[in-house]
Amino acid sequence: MDSIPNDFGLNAVRTYSHVGDPTPAPDHSVFWNAWFERLGQESPVLQVRDVVDDSDPSATHEYVSSHGVRIGCRLMAPPSGIAVRGSLVTVHGYTTPETLEQEERHWSTIRERGIAVLAIRLRGYPGSRMDINNRTIDLDSSDRDWVTHGFTGYDHKDWVLPDALADVCNAVRVMRNALLGRDAKDLQPWIEGEARRPDVYLHGRSLGGGLATIAAAQLSGRMLGRPIVDRLGIEVPSLGAWRWRLEHASMGLSKRFNEMLDQNPDRREELVNRLRLMDAVVHGRKVRVPTLAMLASRDEVAPAPSSAAVFNAIDSDPGQKWRFCVPFGHRAGDITNTRRVALFGKVLSDFFDPSRTPMESMAAWEPEMRLES
Repeated sequence: MDSIPNDFGLNAVRTYSHVGDPTPAPDHSVFWNAWFERLGQESPVLQVRDVVDDSDPSATHEYVSSHGVRIGCRLMAPPSGIAVRGSLVTVHGYTTPETLEQEERHWSTIRERGIAVLAIRLRGYPGSRMDINNRTIDLDSSDRDWVTHGFTGYDHKDWVLPDALADVCNAVRVMRNALLGRDAKDLQPWIEGEARRPDVYLHGRSLGGGLATIAAAQLSGRMLGRPIVDRLGIEVPSLGAWRWRLEHASMGLSKRFNEMLDQNPDRREELVNRLRLMDAVVHGRKVRVPTLAMLASRDEVAPAPSSAAVFNAIDSDPGQKWRFCVPFGHRAGDITNTRRVALFGKVLSDFFDPSRTPMESMAAWEPEMRLES
């Protein structure tokens, strides 16, 4: 394993073992109880899109999420003749993603295992721009400002990030209902006639990885008394270990939030606590489902120690957590890194195979998880 220190003076072993501050912000419970109550009052339904969003015409479906924003998505069924045995919701990273149609090719192997994949676009991203209002921001304005939109408002409910989290949670809800034969009548022919509830899996990369972790926590045991998310896959997750990131990292989202804090010195403590409301390390303690993570030794966008802290905070049983290591996160790196990332795609496909338990699927991959020196 790489022994050269990264930008924070940590070698790979210390990077992967990094932990964040799990202490909730002072108003954590009050904020999230109110947020979840609003989520429960919404009844999103997955519907075929009949009005084209010119920012990404390849969105096939949509659902109405928090504050009436239509979320564009692409529903990808298993190949003809393969019964649907579960579903996967996948969430993109921070930079403007490829079109939904282009993304479809990444999920062909998983779909062949009987998984219906729903790729979503968070509010303001291409495919989800038909309802731009004061609750969100059009990324055509400025990519770097999306995450801070509403952050310094005096009502912290105006911040876009908790609303984006609702977009993820509502995607999980609509897929669960669709596979149970509720709503979305066009999906009924896909449903396999099994008595058990179809599995719902959740995946996210970077920003999407942090949101997926928080969503899995918020949906854990709060609806029908059991987790709605059955398996979680995350890649170099962001949104974690904010106290550490603000003090140590001067890149990516850390830099942008530090700029916002410097512009509001008299409100610094208030705003730091607001940021900690969306700390995946704090929420990870409530995630107790099988989890597979891709983590990097080095990452200039989502600092590697903070991504590791998100994974380490997840409270799944030790035998139900797997860490796949790569040299670099958000940049391609060398051929070794490219091959490792490609290999992770195969591991992820096996992890989301509904015909096997995660432990059965991951047993053969155990020797490949570590990054050898």
